[in-house]
Amino acid sequence: MYSRFNVLPGYGKDELEKLKDSKVGIIGLGATGSVIAENLGRHGINLFIVDRDYLETKDVYSSNIYTTRDCRENLPKALAASKYLEDFTKVEFKVANLSPGNISCLEDCDLIIDGTDNMETRFILNEFSKKKEIPWIYTSAIGDKGYSMFFKNKCFNCVFEEISAGSLETCETTGILREISTIIGAMSSKKAVRYLSGKKVSEKLDTAEGSGFEVESSGCRVCQERCFDRLNSNEKTVSVCGKDKYQLKKRVGSDAFDKLKDQCSKVIADNEYLLRVELKGREFTLFKSGRAIIEAEDKGHAEAVFSETVGL
Repeated sequence: MYSRFNVLPGYGKDELEKLKDSKVGIIGLGATGSVIAENLGRHGINLFIVDRDYLETKDVYSSNIYTTRDCRENLPKALAASKYLEDFTKVEFKVANLSPGNISCLEDCDLIIDGTDNMETRFILNEFSKKKEIPWIYTSAIGDKGYSMFFKNKCFNCVFEEISAGSLETCETTGILREISTIIGAMSSKKAVRYLSGKKVSEKLDTAEGSGFEVESSGCRVCQERCFDRLNSNEKTVSVCGKDKYQLKKRVGSDAFDKLKDQCSKVIADNEYLLRVELKGREFTLFKSGRAIIEAEDKGHAEAVFSETVGL
């Protein structure tokens, strides 16, 4: 099965054994995360996959590992992905929103890879990485742009700490070219294989176009002072009074309200305190403080609706 890998210059049976003895945590199994999971699974790397979302018909376009039947049945992405990947390697999965309360599930991973479109989760991953000294790979694809960066000594928070929810586009609003997610997913996969094989991986921001940028850490509260504010915070999504309603506490930019208006079917209330709309048959209320109340099936679904609509 691995004959083509074993004859690669610089690789071979020793490197293959290192890969098979490794465990990688992959967070998010959408367009990029599913590419990464399949690539690493076919290398025989042990996988721990986490996703909070359920499949929809749009996922047939975005990913090669989900079938139309999986999507029609609205299976959890983590479950459907594990069923596909178990033909190649050992897979553990978790259907959940990664949070400070459950991130300890990644403690025995040798490497963590981001497959989300969620900035808050990336900040939490960065703090966890610094605290536990587990390297991770940032992966992002939106529209026709893609980015990948390996983090071990450098700090994601230093580079991206000024970004808040609503200031970035999302796949829901901008779309994603599946070829970009394939390219950038493969780029992050290659970095993972190199690192787990014992080879050096540079810490620079690479793009899907092939260019790379040197990004320096400035020494922030996370990497210099080892203050893990997000990691030590309480759960930010809680059930509130009312049927299937969940409250989220997020930092949002001014663009978040415009994005919500653009996507809703009806504006119920819009004043100096809040914006309340009907979105796909559900109520979504966004307060100027950043707090949101969303009708959803569970906590993970509420997080997914917020991320897809406003951006994280």
